[in-house]
Amino acid sequence: MISKIEDITPLVKAHQYAISLGIFAFLLAFVILKIVKKLTSKYPPGPMGVPILGYYPFLSEDIFPDLIKLGKKYGDVFSLRLGTQNIVVLHGAEVIKEAYNKTEFLGRPPDSALAMLNPTSAFFGGNFHVWKEQRRFVVQSMKDLGMGKTKIEEDIMEEINHFIEVLKSYNGKPLDVKQPLSPSISNNICALVFGKRYEYDHPERKFLDKSVEDEFENISQTSVNTLFPWIGKIPFVSKFLSNDPAMDVLQNYISFFQKKINEHKESFDSSNIRDFIDRYLAEINTQKQKNPDSTFSEEMLISNIMDVFDAGSETVRTSIHWFVYSMAAFPDTQKKVQQEIMDVIGTERQPEYMDMKSMPYTHAVILELMRWKSIAPLDLEHYTLSDTAVGGYEIPKGTTIIANFWNVHHDPRYWDEPDKFKPERFLSKDGKSVVKSSNFMAFSLGRRVCPGESMAYLEMFLYFSSMLKNFDIVFPEGTKPTFEAKLKLTYRLEPYLIRFIPKN
Repeated sequence: MISKIEDITPLVKAHQYAISLGIFAFLLAFVILKIVKKLTSKYPPGPMGVPILGYYPFLSEDIFPDLIKLGKKYGDVFSLRLGTQNIVVLHGAEVIKEAYNKTEFLGRPPDSALAMLNPTSAFFGGNFHVWKEQRRFVVQSMKDLGMGKTKIEEDIMEEINHFIEVLKSYNGKPLDVKQPLSPSISNNICALVFGKRYEYDHPERKFLDKSVEDEFENISQTSVNTLFPWIGKIPFVSKFLSNDPAMDVLQNYISFFQKKINEHKESFDSSNIRDFIDRYLAEINTQKQKNPDSTFSEEMLISNIMDVFDAGSETVRTSIHWFVYSMAAFPDTQKKVQQEIMDVIGTERQPEYMDMKSMPYTHAVILELMRWKSIAPLDLEHYTLSDTAVGGYEIPKGTTIIANFWNVHHDPRYWDEPDKFKPERFLSKDGKSVVKSSNFMAFSLGRRVCPGESMAYLEMFLYFSSMLKNFDIVFPEGTKPTFEAKLKLTYRLEPYLIRFIPKN
C-alpha cells in the first residue's frame, strides 16, 4: 500500500507544478496584455493595479489627495480600474469643461452608491430620459414656489430668526453649532417641500436629521456593491447586503415621505398649490391625461424629495459649518465682513438677498471659502452614454467619469497661491465688484449643474450675514484652528466647539 502511494507521489507533484505554471502563465499573459493595450490604445494612461481589485487597495479613505498625486504623474486625463469598474478621472479645468459640454458625458453610472440608496433617483440614477424630464420640472417648481421672488426668502429669514435666538440663548458659551444648524437648514427644505417648519425637538424633525446623517455616514458601505455589482447576485451575500444600515435608512425614508404624500392627498386642492408635493401631485394628474408613459408618479415624487433633502441639507449645512469655523480662524476677515454689513444693512433691519449685490467683499468670502475647502471635492460620477473622447483620449461607452474639483480649485495654473485663503481673488481691482472665475466649480457645470444653486447661495448669504450681524464668532480660550476634516461625499469638518458673542 505504501509503495503504491510512493509511486503516485511524482505524478501529484507534477500535477501541482503544472497548475502553478498555468497560474503563472495566466498572470503573465494578463500583465503583458495590459501593457500592450496601454501602449497601443488611445485610452487614458493610469496605474496598473492588481487583478480583480484593480487600484482599489492603493487608495486611502480620503481619495482626492491620491487622485491629485496620480494626476501629477499621468496628466489631466487618466484612468483607474476599481473592482470591475473602468473609471476615467478628469484632473484639469479645460478637460472638465470639454467633457461636461458633451451630451455623451451626461449619464450617471447605474451602480453608483447614491443610485443604490435611491434607485429611482432622477438626479443620481442612470436613466437619462428621466433626469431630463424631472430636472425641468424641479427647476421650474422652485421658481414657481418663490425662488427669485420673496416666498422662499421670507421662510428662510423666519427660520434664521429662530436659529439666531437659539445661539443667543448660549450667552457666549461654547457650543457645537452643528446641533442647531442641522435642523435649521433642514427646516428650509421642509418649508419648500411640506409647506411647514418644525420645532427643533419635534420627533419628525429629529427623524429627518438623523436619516440624512445616517445616510451619509453609511454610504461608503455600499461601495462593495458599486465596485463589484455581481456580488449582490450571490444568494447568501445578497441577503447580507440587504441588511446594510444604509438600506434601512432608505426604507424608513420612503415610509416617512409616503405618509406626507398621503396627508397632502387628503387635503389637496388644485386651485391652492401650497408646496412642492402639491405641485407634483397636480403634475401627476396632468401627465396621466396627456402621456400614459410619463415618468411622473408617487414613487418618483418620493425619490425627488429624497434628492432635495440629501443635496439641499448636506451641502448648505456643511458650507455654513465651514464658514463659522473659518471666521473664527480669520478674525480680520470677519471684521471686514461685519463692517460691510454695517455699511450696507445697518442695525435697523435684517439682511436681504438683494443686499449681496452691494456687498462684494462678503460675496467674495463665500466664494473663496467654497473654493478653498471645496465642500464637494469630487463631482458626482458621470457616465458615458456612447463612445466619445476628451483631451485627445478615446473613452468607451459605459465608462464612469470622476471630475476632481479639489484639484481644479487648488491648481496654481488657475489660482495664485491656491492653498491660501484670499477672498480678494474674487474681487475686481477696485474691490467694488465680484469677478467669478470660470474655473470655480463648486456647483458643477454644464447641463448637470446643481439645480439648487440659487437657493444654496440665498441660504448661505442670509445665514452668514445674519450671524455676523448679531455676533462675534470666536474659538473657546486655548483653541487653535486645525481645519481637520474627512470626506463623506462632502468634505466635513471634524466636530468643534465655538462661541457666539452677542454684539451690542
